Amino acid sequence: MDGHAEALIDLDAVARNIEAMHQHVGGVPLMAVVKADGYGHGMIPTAHAAVAGGAQWLGVVHEHEALALRRAGLTTRVLCCSAPPARRTNSAIRDDVDLNRGRGAAAAGDRAAATRAGRPARVQLKIDTWDGPGRGHAG
Repeated sequence: MDGHAEALIDLDAVARNIEAMHQHVGGVPLMAVVKADGYGHGMIPTAHAAVAGGAQWLGVVHEHEALALRRAGLTTRVLCCSAPPARRTNSAIRDDVDLNRGRGAAAAGDRAAATRAGRPARVQLKIDTWDGPGRGHAG
């Protein structure tokens, strides 16, 4: 042993785990989050294994990760969990990536980018309903 840490990922186990979760939840669409290079385990092979196991969605943080999945031939729906900068919204929409939005102000930019891309933008709205302690509201 040379002291070098190594993680061995069983991609068949990834697929089997997704299959087991899918059976457990009974038809509810599942998202496999493969951000940060599959948490250091290889985003592309992990994503392929998850889709083979039945994942209907893939989740990433950055648009460059979503675009890498597309370049790798994955056609599964992909959600970019952080809003890409306006200059990168065009490519995300063009490559059929769902965007996460927490403010309506981005809608005009998304609409313009969708027009340029020649396809509708798919947007998931993030709505924060918490109005409790720590939100800066007076008591």
